[in-house]
Amino acid sequence: MGLAEHDLEDVTEEQANWQPPGIANSIAATYAHTIITADEGFNMVYDGGETLLARGWAERCGLSEMPPPEFGWDWHDWATRVRVDWPAFRQYAAEVETCVEGFLDRLTPGALAKPADMTQWGLGMWTGLSIYMLHGYDHAKIHGGEIACLKGLQGAQAWRNGGQPGIDQPI
Repeated sequence: MGLAEHDLEDVTEEQANWQPPGIANSIAATYAHTIITADEGFNMVYDGGETLLARGWAERCGLSEMPPPEFGWDWHDWATRVRVDWPAFRQYAAEVETCVEGFLDRLTPGALAKPADMTQWGLGMWTGLSIYMLHGYDHAKIHGGEIACLKGLQGAQAWRNGGQPGIDQPI
């Protein structure tokens, strides 16, 4: 999916839930956003089914509260309140990763051209390619950089190999 899962292996629950000063979000809230939107993007929007959260993961994903379902809610307000059971959420994230890999295994030119309705989030109409590029690659890479910064602010090594994703290590 683009997030370097090995870069999260050494993150403790305390580090994950640490709320930085200012308006930045915690590692946990940033990671939750990235994983939940991939679940929604692939399972609900692209495939037309239910998210893993709707199929029983909401009760066991480790979030103290779910993000509001409606468009336009105050993301930062939720992000500063939410607490994450780190091991439980990482299990949910692994299941999302498995789903995303399943979609990638069956990609076809037609699937990449398939319309994807993102209007409920104020984003208009997309294609399967757009869903893949955002949730399968770009989104995770962007937020992976934020997570690396948040690790560094807490005195942890940002990237496991000390490098940058996509340059001297796989993402």
